[in-house]
Amino acid sequence: MFTLLELPVGQVAKIVTIRGGWGVQRNLASLGFIPGKKVRKIAVQPIGGPVMVEIAGCGRVAIGRGMAGKVLVERETYESSLNG
Repeated sequence: MFTLLELPVGQVAKIVTIRGGWGVQRNLASLGFIPGKKVRKIAVQPIGGPVMVEIAGCGRVAIGRGMAGKVLVERETYESSLNG
């Protein structure tokens, strides 16, 4: 298990949990970051910029590196798409 920030670009993973207080969890949940959902890391902008991810059923979202560091994910070993 590792953070969304550590996930390689292009890799699909399942959200396991979100570290942080109630406010952080609420803000990320409103963007679609819910434990059990699959995400794909699309891009990381240079020089401390945001992380772009695609969330299954929610579309694409850009979040800051601090928030991405609070999302714990588990790499999907057999699934390479968000459809499953």
